[in-house]
Amino acid sequence: MYVKFNRLDDAQQVFDEMFERNTITWTSLINGYSLVNDVESVVRMTHCMHESEEELNEHTLSVILRAVENPNEIIWGEQIHGFAIKSGFFENVFVGTSLVSMYSRSGHLDDAERLFHELTDIDVRCLNLMISEYGNAGCGEKALWVFLELLHSGLEPSEYTFSSVISAGNGAVGLEEGRQLHGLAIKHGLVVKTSVGNAIITMYGRHGLVKDSESMFREMREWNLVSWTALLSVYVKNGHGHRAFVGFSEMVKRGIKLDSDCLSCVLYGCSECKNLDLGLQIHGLAIKLHMVSCVNVGTALIDLYAKCEKLQSANSFLNSLPVTNTASFNAILTGFTMIEGKGDEDALHLFNRLRLDRLRPDSVTFSHLLSLSADQACLLRGASLHAYAIKAGFEGDLTVSNAVITMYAKCGSIRDAERMFFDMKEHDSVSWNAMISARSIHGQGTEAVSLFEEMASEGFLPDKITILSVLQACSYSGLWNYGFSLFREMELKYGIRPILEHFSCMVDLLGKAGRLSEAMDLMNKSPFSDSPLLWRTLVHACKVRGDLNFGKMASKRLLDLEPKEAGSYMLVSNAYAGEGLFDEASKVRTIMNDLNMYKEAGCSWIEIDNKTHKFVASNKNHPENRDIYAKLDQLRLEMENVDGDRTNLIWEPA
Repeated sequence: MYVKFNRLDDAQQVFDEMFERNTITWTSLINGYSLVNDVESVVRMTHCMHESEEELNEHTLSVILRAVENPNEIIWGEQIHGFAIKSGFFENVFVGTSLVSMYSRSGHLDDAERLFHELTDIDVRCLNLMISEYGNAGCGEKALWVFLELLHSGLEPSEYTFSSVISAGNGAVGLEEGRQLHGLAIKHGLVVKTSVGNAIITMYGRHGLVKDSESMFREMREWNLVSWTALLSVYVKNGHGHRAFVGFSEMVKRGIKLDSDCLSCVLYGCSECKNLDLGLQIHGLAIKLHMVSCVNVGTALIDLYAKCEKLQSANSFLNSLPVTNTASFNAILTGFTMIEGKGDEDALHLFNRLRLDRLRPDSVTFSHLLSLSADQACLLRGASLHAYAIKAGFEGDLTVSNAVITMYAKCGSIRDAERMFFDMKEHDSVSWNAMISARSIHGQGTEAVSLFEEMASEGFLPDKITILSVLQACSYSGLWNYGFSLFREMELKYGIRPILEHFSCMVDLLGKAGRLSEAMDLMNKSPFSDSPLLWRTLVHACKVRGDLNFGKMASKRLLDLEPKEAGSYMLVSNAYAGEGLFDEASKVRTIMNDLNMYKEAGCSWIEIDNKTHKFVASNKNHPENRDIYAKLDQLRLEMENVDGDRTNLIWEPA
């Protein structure tokens, strides 16, 4: 009775005052210490029990083993393992299952697996445990094999069996396997169990099947907090944040008691929808429910403020958290990568704080920092982060390796990007996309196309990003025929419907090839005929080709679509000026002035000797300003002396 109320001092006092004890007495007290994770007391009482020559039975051993959870406590578990073998308890399914659980819990899955295969007597509980442990470790395929072993052995699966195997990770439970498991759960009459329904909801959501998740939710006889949270998570992860808000409101109306997982899920929905107003209300609710200090809620709040461009609030909240983890730092790093002009020194300062707090950076941390280095074109910093990632043990991590490829490419070091790609032991679609894009932006169109074909031969299906990168490569390098052929077959061959960016690439490609009428015809037939991006692309192509008639028509259409966009007016004005139509250019500038529109000055930078030099249009504040302009004047004179045929090169399709 005292053990059940966690009053172990009283339980110990009653135990000490007893004149006669038996195995049940000792096991009951040891169980109390085990429940509160007091391993030292468990070990002490076990030693005393053994010294008093009291018999340790299978229940006693299982209670002792349950207390061992950390790797540094494994020695106690190994001693009990040895005692079980010596005492003949190893063949007992109850003890064997407890040993498997102990090794797995304490981080020794290989030992747990080896022991599991050595057991001669196993039951559903033991098989369920192994399925669960494999699933938690990301070994989904092994979890499926144990499930099949359970079915073939003639044992009857339980609701825990199905909830564990359906939730098994690492992509082993694909959509087809998930549907089969759903059917088997119906066949065994277990789909009505809430835990199984919750797992099925999550499984369908993982594959983007929101309607199937909703259908499973509606068919359940009863829901618990996990059921609601699972459905909200499906909405958030599949871009239906507003549905999550409706579901959350329904939960509140029903008076369902909320927990930190539910609140953090809704907060991530606010982040995805950039709904700061609702997020502030949830923040207030978290304070009211005394959950604001929970790590997962705190991380979600930081993510909300960061993605809503409230970096100061995010940073202040991070400082106020009593406990932080790597995910908390990653959440605010996301904000630095999303907001242009932010993140350079601040992000590195944050990274140093993470290290000083003795938190270990993970793959997300490195990918964010490498992305910032890429955006800032800081090669030295990016290379240093690459080296540190290797030192931290992330050399083989796909996420980090992909970010390294992009960083080197954007920093101008295509050779380092190639070396990184070809040194990787394995690739995913993101790896191929990163390398194809790298070759594209470096003008290596033929090489990009060759890599794209190699990607297909390796069995990787292209996605929208892949096709876009290849089309850009064709446009940059004049591979008109290949680009147009790929565009025509992308939906038929790869099942990829062209989006706005694909049409923009094609307009640019056709325009540079001098086929402006075809470009305009493509635009008018596309679902995006009124997109300013397409018309802006056409105006630029007309400027490159020097086609005055098409240029005027495209310019008029662009200004009709974007009457308040300064960039469009500047593009049209420059196009007119490039053709010598200075009066027309002046009229466009006058309209801009009348509308009080100003385009933000262009900015570029270069890193030399670990120092970034920034240049803004019409700004002469650089300390070496005179030398720079003197060199520009010298280059201009040399260009004017070059043969006219070479100074007016017109792009022609290869």
